[in-house]
Amino acid sequence: MFLKDLNENQQKLFLGLAKDLIEADKRITDHEIAMISALSGEMGQPEMICNASDEVLQSFFPDKISRVAVMLELIGLSACDGDFSVEEDQVINRLKTVFGMTDDDIKAYRNWVKKLYTTYGEAAELFK
Repeated sequence: MFLKDLNENQQKLFLGLAKDLIEADKRITDHEIAMISALSGEMGQPEMICNASDEVLQSFFPDKISRVAVMLELIGLSACDGDFSVEEDQVINRLKTVFGMTDDDIKAYRNWVKKLYTTYGEAAELFK
C-alpha cells in the first residue's frame, strides 16, 4: 500500500525485513509467502537485501514517512496469518528501537492495521 513510494534500495531492504519477519517464528504459512510475493509485485521489485545492520536501516530509512510505511506494512504482514508471534514481535521491536519509535506508536500502528483488516473483511462480505 505504501511501498511504491520507497526508493529501490528501500524496497530491497523492506523485502529482506519481510523475509526476516515471516521466518522469525519458524512457521512460514502459504498466506505469508503469498503476501511477500504480492508486496514484491506491488513494488515491481524482485530483489531483496537481507540481514541489514541497524546502521544501514537508519541510514536508508532516514525519515518518518519511510519508517512508518515499513512498520505498517510489516505489522500487516505479521497479522496476515492471524497470529502475532513473540518472535515476530522481536523483529518489530528491533525496528521500533532502530527507528526511534515508542510503544504508543507501535500500538497505534497495530490498531490501524487491525481496522484495515476489519474493513477488508467487511468488503469481502459484500461479494458473497
